Amino acid sequence: MRRRWNNSLAFKFFFSYFVVTLLLFAGFYLYSAPLLRRFYVSHLSLRMEQEGRVLARVLPPRPDPGSLDAEARRLGRELRARVTVIAPDGRVLGDSDEPSQTMENHAFRPEVIEALRSGAGAATRYSTTVRYQMLYQAVRDGSGAQARIIRIAMPLSDVESVIASVRRTLLLGLLAVSGLGLLLALGFSRLLGRRIKRLVDFSLELARGSFPQNFFSRGRNDEIDVLEQHLSEMSASIRDHFEQLVAEKEKIASILRCMVEGVLVLDRNGNILLINEPAARMLHAETGRDLAGTSVLELSRRPELLAIVRGALGFDFERGLYSRELELKDGCWVRVNATGLLNGRGAVLGSILVFHDITELKRLEAVRSDFVANVSHELRTPLTAIRGYVETLLRSPPADPEVARTFLGIVDRHSERLSRLTEELLILADLESGKMRIARRPIDVAQLIQRALEVFADRASKKNVGLEHRLEPDLPPVLGDLDRLEQVLINLIDNAIKYTDAGGEIVVSAARARGEDRIEIAVADTGCGIPEQDLPRITERFYRVDKARSRELGGTGLGLAIVKHIVQALDGRLRIESAVRKGTTVRVDLPAATQRNRGNVLFLCTGNSCRSQMAEGFARRCAADGTRIYSAGTRPKGIHPLTVRVMNEAGVDISGQSSKSLEAVPVSEIDLVVTLCGESDEECPVPAGTAPRMHWPLPDPVAVQGDEETVLAAFRKVRDEIRARVEELFGCVPSR
Repeated sequence: MRRRWNNSLAFKFFFSYFVVTLLLFAGFYLYSAPLLRRFYVSHLSLRMEQEGRVLARVLPPRPDPGSLDAEARRLGRELRARVTVIAPDGRVLGDSDEPSQTMENHAFRPEVIEALRSGAGAATRYSTTVRYQMLYQAVRDGSGAQARIIRIAMPLSDVESVIASVRRTLLLGLLAVSGLGLLLALGFSRLLGRRIKRLVDFSLELARGSFPQNFFSRGRNDEIDVLEQHLSEMSASIRDHFEQLVAEKEKIASILRCMVEGVLVLDRNGNILLINEPAARMLHAETGRDLAGTSVLELSRRPELLAIVRGALGFDFERGLYSRELELKDGCWVRVNATGLLNGRGAVLGSILVFHDITELKRLEAVRSDFVANVSHELRTPLTAIRGYVETLLRSPPADPEVARTFLGIVDRHSERLSRLTEELLILADLESGKMRIARRPIDVAQLIQRALEVFADRASKKNVGLEHRLEPDLPPVLGDLDRLEQVLINLIDNAIKYTDAGGEIVVSAARARGEDRIEIAVADTGCGIPEQDLPRITERFYRVDKARSRELGGTGLGLAIVKHIVQALDGRLRIESAVRKGTTVRVDLPAATQRNRGNVLFLCTGNSCRSQMAEGFARRCAADGTRIYSAGTRPKGIHPLTVRVMNEAGVDISGQSSKSLEAVPVSEIDLVVTLCGESDEECPVPAGTAPRMHWPLPDPVAVQGDEETVLAAFRKVRDEIRARVEELFGCVPSR
């Protein structure tokens, strides 16, 4: 908003100057009148005294009153003043204006008394004779009885006229000088006002956070100019510090946003200074609400949380770390670690609480505990049976061989169960840890299902359970590991046969998933079914719906857990649908193989010691059935040992491959040549008459200098690049 001029600093400066000028003008003008009067009267008195002494020499000595009236009138006309001659006793001997005989005695006139005493006297008074103010100057002529007083009187009206004239002139001069001074003050005030306004505008911009630069012009080198330059430097400094603070704040905000842990910062009174989104979510705070400045009581009234907050605010952190565990809503567990919030001088301002979500750890701990308990129970059952019968055979062997054979059969059966349990536990552990290698190759669905059904054909026939398969025509192959997928189907069909009574039916089907490039394989039975409340946990380890029947049928409780992990490892999905006494359907959908048939492919480089060997190894694992893969070199060398090492790390064994030259490759049968030469001095000529060439400019890791870790890093980098290019070339899904 524009400030009114009469409220501005420039107006106040000008007004103060105007008041000072007015006071000086009035004071000087009023003081000049008495000053001029005193000066003029003093000067006039001195002149009249001199004139009186001259008259004393001119006037003759006549002691009779009236004897000097004529001379007094003549001299008065010449001097244009009143001349009076007075005897020492006060008698008037002559006067220029009045007959001296009629005049009263002047012995008591002040000027006469002063003149008789000191030789000269002056006085100013109203004259009753002429009726206006007069200046009287008297001088003594002679001494003793011969003395006389020569008095000259002049009206002060002439003095007043002169003083009035001088004051008029002085007034005009003062007005002119004051006016000029006020104009200069006005101009200077406006100039100063503009400069002050620039300072105000600068401060406003600074307050808005724009931190202006080069805002002021230089050139005057006065105090305001120095102030302006200092303000510019201050603005630059504040801008730099502000940008640093913003950058630091943004870093902190980014860190808090990216943190999985919740962070809650409190002051000493328990008011919230800062809270990030994970903490707000853990504490079920209202979404989008600004909690800064609010009390932690408004966030939650859970006694456990408030106790932790009070403990953290009152804790002496020099003694160690404050850590507590807290159960929140919905079974969520957090570990709260706290530390002090300190200022720059080390004083405690509050506390910083970090919430670590340990729900999964708690769950895993519970799973581990259950797993140990279940494994212990599952192992104890067969071990107890084996130990009991073995002890019987050792200590009191039965006389009847048939009884001994029965005991040994029981031991064998429980040993087989123990072996199967151990094997499945190892398989499950490898699947969960990712150590189990799972190949990804196109697999014919019909062949996969046929191999699984062959395992159970005799068993299903003996139990009088129908076992059929239904396949959609022209199904593409699925992408996966043949052995693992066969294990999945075997486990599912085995469960179906176990829980399907005689006369029931099991159907294994395969069809395209709707709207997706996936294949769905389903195993449906007409068995006893699974209660709805048990379906969410049916794939957990050792979980059984009917424990007694499961053990009676020889189940370990790990089959569906293994199925789940294999399906997940192959990017598949597992669904179980069931109804009690109506049957169960387990559906597994897997990605369809969409590999492109590249024909016969040759990977060619100079030495055939690392890059082309890596490409051959990955291609053999990734290419479709029927595709022949070759590698060769223009100047072949032995396979580099680090090549074998890094390929083993990737799960590919190339120790059986060999380095070879082009002469060992059927060049006429090659459909695609891929050259892998990246150095300028490498030559990778394409054999004449072959298929089109594809070039991968990859450096030779053998040429890298350095310690073993440096060279290994180079080999791994080239290996990963080759794997990505091979998977893209053949259109296969990247292996894990």
